[in-house]
Order: sequence, then structure tokens, then C-alpha cells
Amino acid sequence: MTQFLRNYLALALVAIASLTAVRGFSVSNGETRRGFASSVAGIVTGSSALLIDPSRVFAEDAAATPLARYENSNCKFSIDLPSEWTMTEQSLPDRRKIILYIKPDSNQKTLFFIAFTPTRDDFTSLGSFGSVDEVGQATILPKAELAAKQGIESEMLSAVSKKQAYFFDYVQSVPSQPKTHFRTIFSLATGATGGAGNVLVTITAQTPESDYAAMEPLFNKVLDSYKNA
Repeated sequence: MTQFLRNYLALALVAIASLTAVRGFSVSNGETRRGFASSVAGIVTGSSALLIDPSRVFAEDAAATPLARYENSNCKFSIDLPSEWTMTEQSLPDRRKIILYIKPDSNQKTLFFIAFTPTRDDFTSLGSFGSVDEVGQATILPKAELAAKQGIESEMLSAVSKKQAYFFDYVQSVPSQPKTHFRTIFSLATGATGGAGNVLVTITAQTPESDYAAMEPLFNKVLDSYKNA
């Protein structure tokens, strides 16, 4: 993988996957801000006299979240997303577009987002960026130069190539902030710009690590529903 590709992918991940807590976006006013953000963990606490495991109850609630099919004909993919979550769309000056689905009452800590990043037309397939492990090394893990400069610590839990996409499962933290759990899909949509150039599509689920056990069934259901035409 060339240094250019490393920098490009690192920039994409910095701009996309590190939107922790969506500090870069405001549902109320639609403004964008620079920099990294990180979630403040929402800790699920408490128990009942009946010894009910609250994480199991919340996991069952999350799994029952209504879903609706999102289809993108230009980028040739579809995925189920929570139909009752708050949806907002942002277009950035550098031609990137981001669609967010934010869980109500989560203080913008638990969400899905889809990011569309235009690429050069000589990136003809996802393999142009390298193997799934190379992309993970260049973008998610601490040795990624741009991430390291920000003091980000990351741990890759799994990296799998399937469905013509790269699937990553990892946790990430920034100084003085609790860990956030991410599940990310990388795919490349060829010809999606309507002219020269393709689009890197990144679909990410994120939640504070302390909430992940409750959200995992929903995350699994959503990401398993992904289809690339």
C-alpha cells in the first residue's frame, strides 16, 4: 500500500469513523465542527429484586427496534436501518456526504452513519486500497499516523472481507474519554459519481463500550442486512 493510499484512508477514517458522539454534527442546528469527538459512556446500572439482568432486557429491546430498508441506487447497496431513530443528512465542503441515524435518548452517543467519500477513478476496486488487514492497519490501528497524532488508541477485534466489502469490529478511545465500540463496513461504489471517479462508502455503527452488550443484537441485525449489488 502506497503512502498516498495510507494517508487517503486515514483521512477518510478520521473524518468518518471518529465522529464519536457526533460532536462534528448537530441535529438541532445542522452545523459542522472540526476535530475528533468521543462518546461519554452511558453506563447501564441497577438491578431489580427479581435479579433481572438489565443488559439482557435492553438487548431484547434493541433487537426489537423497527427497521426500514435504505437503498442507494447510485452506490448500489442497501441496508436495514432503525426507522424510528432521528435521521439527518450533512453535505460537507469537500464533497463528502454523511447520513446519520441517531438513537433517541442516547445523547447522540449511539448511532449509525453512512459516509460517502469521492475517490479517484483509478481506484477501481476495494482491493485498490489494499487487503482488509492492510486497510485496518492503515486506518484503524494505532500505527495509522494521523490517528496516532491525535492520541487515539484502537483495538481491532475482527477484520473480515465478505459481501464485496470489508467489515471491521473495533474499540477506540481518545485521551480522557471512555472507549467507544465501532462496527464499520468499507465498500467502493464504482461509477457512483455519474462521471469520472468512484465513491468510498463507509457504514458505521457506534455506541459507548459500556452500552455495547445491549446494542449488539441490533448492530448484528443491521450489518447482516447489508447487500452490495
